[in-house]
Amino acid sequence: MKKYINKQTRALFGLSFGHFNIDLYAALLVPLYPLITTKLGINLALISSIIALGHLVSSMMQPVFGFIADKLRHRVFMIWGLVLTSIFIPLTIKAPSAKIFLCCLLLGMIGNAFFHPQVSALIKDFNKNNPDLSRAMGIFLGLGTIGYAIGPYIATFLVEKFGQNSLLYLIIPGVLSAIFLYFFVPKMPEKDCYVKENFFFIMKEILKNKVCMILMFISVVKSAVSISFGTYIPFLLKNHGFNLELTGLIVTLFFISGGIATIVSSKIEKYINANGVVVLSFLSILPLTLGFLYTIKTYKTLACVLFILTGFFILLSVGVILVQAQKTMPKYTGVISGVMQGFSWGLGALFLAPLGILGQNYGVEKILILMSSIAFIVGIFTLKNKYLKD
Repeated sequence: MKKYINKQTRALFGLSFGHFNIDLYAALLVPLYPLITTKLGINLALISSIIALGHLVSSMMQPVFGFIADKLRHRVFMIWGLVLTSIFIPLTIKAPSAKIFLCCLLLGMIGNAFFHPQVSALIKDFNKNNPDLSRAMGIFLGLGTIGYAIGPYIATFLVEKFGQNSLLYLIIPGVLSAIFLYFFVPKMPEKDCYVKENFFFIMKEILKNKVCMILMFISVVKSAVSISFGTYIPFLLKNHGFNLELTGLIVTLFFISGGIATIVSSKIEKYINANGVVVLSFLSILPLTLGFLYTIKTYKTLACVLFILTGFFILLSVGVILVQAQKTMPKYTGVISGVMQGFSWGLGALFLAPLGILGQNYGVEKILILMSSIAFIVGIFTLKNKYLKD
């Protein structure tokens, strides 16, 4: 029993550490998009399309990588995913053109897609006898979100103090982290059963499952709101006189707030169930967004507090949704993790292209109002939905 507990603890710590690192790299560019847009001589609509394409290609591959990970009992995706992301995301800052920027972004995002399905499935596999799986998943996802939160501030601090090329030094700790994971994370545990079905059969099973489809729909909207807020807030803050470093700090606090929400969501779920967590998450975004936009001109500090609090509620339901999906499809944890974290994220990223056109013509404020309104409608839908209450 002691050996099992030690192995379980090592796995949770190691996988969460890796998740923290890879999501930190995934967020490095978020506050730098206005700078990159100016450097490459492109407009908001085009940078939005490039970001959307990067998210789409990598995210759509996550179910495939999850399927392969379910077949292979090796940690290859975990290790090489972190290596690819930590090399190519910093390299984007050296891109001389939009095409090269897109290529580097795609390679970095594909590394991200390698990593997530396998490690999300491993959290469940290492905790198969743990009655509090939601807590373990909350810690894992929360630390990833906190890493995603710290990334923007690290990027803006380095660029402000030492110039754009300083991002290249971040390649070193990323590669060292991958080496650490190789030696620290235990070998993959034996599964109760191995996946024998082909990928298309599994996807068909998932797509015809009513609960999975509802969870995927909710996850797509959550992803779209999270991506749009993270992408366009730096442009809005720049328009209101915030400098690069302060913008990075605000975005960091926004995602740290979301990381805390992910960690505590399992405790909240015990009181109001999974359905209640999703409802609370989605209904809170619109009023907080309207408050933020109303106060940003005259009460900047209050506006920033409201924006940071919005991050808490946007990401409150992430762990709950993923655990419910894994429990619904326990045999295909890698694939369902890829669907909920990757495929849904990619579909959510599709909103960026039309939103970029909307922001270009009518202002970033309209983007935030539209996305928070969609979230509010989904919150009402979930309130009336019976499938997520058990």
